[in-house]
Formats: sequence, structure tokens, C-alpha cells
Amino acid sequence: MMNFFYKQVSILLFISAFFMSCISSSHEIGKPYRGWKEGEFDIHHIYTGRGESNFLIFPDGTSMLIDAGDWDPKDYDKMCELLPDSSRRSGEWIARYILRVNPSGKEVDYLLISHFHNDHTGDSFNPAPTTEGRNPDYVLTGIAEVGEYIRFKKVIDRGFPDYQYPLPIEDPDVDNYRAFINWKIRNEGLIPESFDIGSSSQITLLKEKERYSGLFQVQNLAANGRIWTGNGGETINFYDLNPANREGWQNENSKSIGIKINYGPFSYFTAGDLSDNLLDEEGNSINLENEIAKVCGPVVVCKANHHAYKDAMTEGFLKQIDASAYIIPVWDHEHIQPVIIERMASYSPHSENPTIYPTRFPDHLREKYGNEAWIDSVCQEGGHIVVKAYDKGTKYKIYVLSAKDEQSIVRAVYGPFS
Repeated sequence: MMNFFYKQVSILLFISAFFMSCISSSHEIGKPYRGWKEGEFDIHHIYTGRGESNFLIFPDGTSMLIDAGDWDPKDYDKMCELLPDSSRRSGEWIARYILRVNPSGKEVDYLLISHFHNDHTGDSFNPAPTTEGRNPDYVLTGIAEVGEYIRFKKVIDRGFPDYQYPLPIEDPDVDNYRAFINWKIRNEGLIPESFDIGSSSQITLLKEKERYSGLFQVQNLAANGRIWTGNGGETINFYDLNPANREGWQNENSKSIGIKINYGPFSYFTAGDLSDNLLDEEGNSINLENEIAKVCGPVVVCKANHHAYKDAMTEGFLKQIDASAYIIPVWDHEHIQPVIIERMASYSPHSENPTIYPTRFPDHLREKYGNEAWIDSVCQEGGHIVVKAYDKGTKYKIYVLSAKDEQSIVRAVYGPFS
């Protein structure tokens, strides 16, 4: 009889907790996002429709911007809508977003460049203003435009200082980026560093490190086709395994920086546009996504590699990364790939909540794929996707914020998950 009583009480408590969490979450919808507070880990996947940009606020308020793309071709009809509107370029919209949510205002601790593509760094051929008298001058596009409003303390990329590996980089967009960081180094004390593969001490908490000791860590996994083994500072340099890897055209995506962030039991993976295959000593093809997933292991939330495009998010990667939620940064209609999304859904946990969160799902594609089996796994509301981990990483929520204006109105909220 007593066991029956305790069982009934447990069921009632569970229902009550579930009901209260639903009330708590639904109460936030239609209101401005409340923002970050001490002890929370916020990951903002910012939508502009012109590239990828992610802004992270660590539990102690340390901040990091990963990428700020601005690719704006006038002759490509599959671009998503530029939001909030076309009165500003994406770099300025990103900067204004950061100024709204960053507890330190215009001061950002880290700038991390995942790789050198203009939808992540900015297109120097954009019809954008150019600086004057900065020797050399540069186009204010993407990251360089963000830098007009935001002061970065440290920049980390895959190529500093000479940008020669695995082959010399010859790209006007990279030249523009280098002119930008060199001006920042000379005039604002920006500290440049090359990404240190295997390190867990390059990107750290800067404000209250001891308070979160043993709870929070940023683990550097990969860059330049070189991946940490999980053993000390040991890495495997896949470009060096076969001379053919350095011949002919090289895929910049293969050189993307990858990191894993742990906050208690919560974990997050991001690796730019990581994709592609290289050859081993015998000429066998090695998929880089599969290799990084081996050392990363399962995570709670994963930002999709290469916008979940048709060359990314392999079966091997999905099996090993085993995420509960995937975020897809979308700026191109082609980033909604039914075969890839179906694959992602098949390896996602079955849940009444979505497991795949694109920042944009164009209306005509939603209608086209509305009867597909995987559609229920995909969040139907587009916008800025914010992941918030809290209570020492034991819980998290996923918010969708409207990108149509700067009010950061909550369109949907999922969770809390634990």
C-alpha cells in the first residue's frame, strides 16, 4: 500500500513538474528574450540571410564571436531574405545584435574565425564602404564591418602568422581580413593567435574562472585538416598523409576549426563548414567529419557542419556525435537538403519536440516538403536560434527569436531539457 502511495505521489510530482515547465516556457513566448545572466551559457546563432555568425556568452560573462559572414550576390536567386531589412549590411546587423545581448557591451573577449570563406568572414567585392588612411585600407564587410562597432581583445584563426599551411592562401577576401586585423593589432592592441589544436587552455573563462573550475571547458579539436587524437597534444595531420592531398584545388572547408564546449553535463560542438575527404598513405579516402566525431564523442547540441549541405553531416559523423539537437545556419535555399535532414532525423532521438533547428525554412520549401516523414523533426519557426544551458549545465532550453526586427521577440521555446 505504501509503495502504491509513493508511486502515485511520484507520478503527480512528475506531471506537476512537466506542467510547470510548460507554463514557464510558454509564458516567455511573445515577449522580448530576457537575455543572459550569471551562471548561464548562451549560444546565439544569428540569422542575417547573408552568412553565418554565432555569438557565445560563457557562464562568467566571457564572450566569443565565431564568424561574421557577408555574401550578397545579386545574380543568385536562392538567397534567403536579408533581415531585419536591407537598410544595413549583415556586419552592422550582427554588431547591433551583439551590443544588445553582450553583458560587456562593445567589448568582446574572443573572435574565432572558423575558416576563410566569405559567408563566414565577408566578401571584399561587396559594394560596401572602404576605410581611408589605414594603410592598407580594407572593405567594411563581414567581420571587418563588425569591427567598426565592436572591440575584440583576441583573434584566433587557422593561419596566423604567415597563412601558408597547408598551401599559401591567395584570396582577396583573406587579404582584406588580414588588413583588418593588422590595423586592429596596431591601433587597438588586438592579440592574434593561431588555433592550438588539442589545447583546452587557449579559450578560457576570463572573469570568474575559479568559480566554474571543473565545470566549463573549451576543447580545441581540429584545424587545417589536422585533428586531435584525444591524447595529450598528439594530432594526426591528414594533409600530410598523402602527397596527393596537397595537389590541385583544395577545399577550404576541410580546414575548418572545430571545438567542443562542456558545461557540466551539457556539451556543444561547432566546426564551421567542416566536410570533405582526404587520402591516407595507401590512397584510401578518409572523411574528416567522421574523424573529428571520433575524438569529440557524443554532444547534447551540435551546430551542423557546412549548413547541413549535401556533402556534410555523414552517417558516420551522426552516429558518433549522437546529438539531441542540431542547429542549421541557413542563408541559401539549398541549405534545406531533404536527404540530409532525413538522415539527421533518423539519427536523432524520437521526441515530441523538434530536433533540427534551421535559422530559416523558406515558405515554399516548407510547403514542398510538408508531407515528408522527417518534417515533424524540424522546427517550423525561423529566426535567431539561442541555446541556453543553465543550473551548472544540467538543463537547457532552445529559443527561436524573431529576426524581423531588433526586439528579440521569442517566437518559440523548447525545453527545459535535462
